[in-house]
Amino acid sequence: MPKLDTSCGLTAKQIGTIKFAIKKAVGLRLPILPEHVETKLFFQGREAWTYSWRLLDQNAQNPLHPMTVEVDVKLKKEFYQYQLRTRHTFLCQLQLLPDIYSPITSIHEESA
Repeated sequence: MPKLDTSCGLTAKQIGTIKFAIKKAVGLRLPILPEHVETKLFFQGREAWTYSWRLLDQNAQNPLHPMTVEVDVKLKKEFYQYQLRTRHTFLCQLQLLPDIYSPITSIHEESA
């Protein structure tokens, strides 16, 4: 399965926009660490989660065809002490339109 990178026919700008929009939407669904930890991470410019991207469905001949991206989100080991679920997987349906700044049509978390 192809990675979500420029080899799939998208530009670096499109990929960056897609990843940003997905991270923003997925971040609202992830568990929250204690406030003092979240604040410390914010000031350090860090995140508690790592993201892995995989392109599941795309039509290279028709760039306006909906595509599916799987996002695997893992909690970094240094935060395991907070007893949160350590892995979440989301399926994201995207529709690239001339306005690439709102590409997401739906996000669903796969059951654990």
